[in-house]
Amino acid sequence: MTSTGSDVWYARHASPAGGGVLVTVAGPGFPDGAVVDLPGPPAHPAGWLAEAHVQDAGHVPVRVVVTPELAAGSPHLWFILGPAGTGDAVDLVAFSTATLDDGRVVGGDHLGAAGVTWADQVAALRWSPSSGLVSQVYVAPRARRRRVGTRIVVTADAVRVALGWAPLVSDGRVTDLGDAWLSAQGEVWRARVPAGGERPPPMTPAHEAFGVPSRQLVRDGSPVTGGHAPAAGCR
Repeated sequence: MTSTGSDVWYARHASPAGGGVLVTVAGPGFPDGAVVDLPGPPAHPAGWLAEAHVQDAGHVPVRVVVTPELAAGSPHLWFILGPAGTGDAVDLVAFSTATLDDGRVVGGDHLGAAGVTWADQVAALRWSPSSGLVSQVYVAPRARRRRVGTRIVVTADAVRVALGWAPLVSDGRVTDLGDAWLSAQGEVWRARVPAGGERPPPMTPAHEAFGVPSRQLVRDGSPVTGGHAPAAGCR
């Protein structure tokens, strides 16, 4: 197989103490989805997106660091990974407090200890580990247009590779804001969302939309409606 401009592959570097580092790379070198064992300390080739630090092989990364280009303009973010309560779906939920280090990934049992509640989340991504199908991506209005949507997608992808889960995929359903986010991305992400999919209504609840500038709620003057939709939604 040969690589293409939309390929994403993963360099796995072992640590003498166990575990290691997985580096996500977008671009040529290896086929799409390949996990390649490479020697030496972690390298950052052109096109690298994230670096996942894994203490024990097959376990959730303790931290996912993104490339400076993705981090630029992004707030401090840490994440909770846990079951979504429907089928085998899981949620990766982002918080922006200084309680934990930027990029830290923990389980739901850390919620109270971190001094936050679910109402404090700034973004969330829900998907199925077995199929890879992403059913929801949501960014709170106050955190939009700050790379938060991109960061949570890249972090979720790094987490699922470390755990050996299925590649993230989409059925093509996106809201208008989701489509706007996708249009601003490179071919790496656009190639993973089928064109011509259903356009669900916006996911922003009315209480979160109150007082928020319209540029963070709608695309090109589209009307605002409330409610949640099971589709990739906002940036």
